[in-house]
Amino acid sequence: MKKLKPHKVDWEQIERFLRSAEKKLASAKKILAFDEEACLQLAYEAMLKASLGFMFSHGFRARSQPGHHIAIIDFVRVRIDKKHAGLLAMFDRLRRKRNMALYDDTGSVSRQDAERALETAREYLRIVRADVDTRRP
Repeated sequence: MKKLKPHKVDWEQIERFLRSAEKKLASAKKILAFDEEACLQLAYEAMLKASLGFMFSHGFRARSQPGHHIAIIDFVRVRIDKKHAGLLAMFDRLRRKRNMALYDDTGSVSRQDAERALETAREYLRIVRADVDTRRP
């Protein structure tokens, strides 16, 4: 089954997704003080929201099915400047860390993990925003 489907490019919707990603990142920063796991999850969600805005700006969306977060990350990886490969690798590591914390409750999230998630998300949102803005009419 195909993992992507066409999506009408709606710049207002894209902007809402990017602003929502920025709000999630701001919340993640505040939560770091008392809940590292929630901080990491929100940082990851901020990256996911920004990625959805990025996808929409290219006229696609992911189908809701198992593995759709991987499909979203892969979509961005193929279309973003290759110099950001390390950032995409961190995004995927955050996805796995979040899944472990959420579904297995095995890996505890350290303060360092949460801080790294925040740094990664901050840089990722900056890059995605800049990329989307270059294509905005």
